[in-house]
Amino acid sequence: MNNPQSEKCVRTFIESYYSGDIARMEQCCDDAFFSITYAPVEIFPHLGIQQSKAWIAQAIQIQQERYSDRRVTIDFVIADDTQAATLVQATLTKRSDQRVITLSVGEFFTLRNGRIVEHRSLFDTFDLLQQLLGSDLTDEFAARLKNAMRR
Repeated sequence: MNNPQSEKCVRTFIESYYSGDIARMEQCCDDAFFSITYAPVEIFPHLGIQQSKAWIAQAIQIQQERYSDRRVTIDFVIADDTQAATLVQATLTKRSDQRVITLSVGEFFTLRNGRIVEHRSLFDTFDLLQQLLGSDLTDEFAARLKNAMRR
């Protein structure tokens, strides 16, 4: 059965991130907050391994600089006293060309005393890159990988 306090904390964290409410998001996090997003940091330097609540303001600022509109729908939350998992649908509008980007994000949380201590996130970075570039990279990558996969 879901723990309502943990679920509320996780929902607030996610909603605050996409709305840009740094203070509200930080209130959900323990002072020992740690975050890891499984994404290539060469392309997304604000992601990867981040330690401390200072990351929150930085990540939100970068998102606001890159995207004119950021919305989220939380499809699923399961939470107990110490663990939570979510599936969210994010919709981002690029500032540079108004292209709308959509992605599914899996997020996993560890909580202590009702606050988030650890946040882990993953999404299909290949799909996101194709959307950001506005072109299908599948054929190009498939051709390059074909020879790499041979013995």
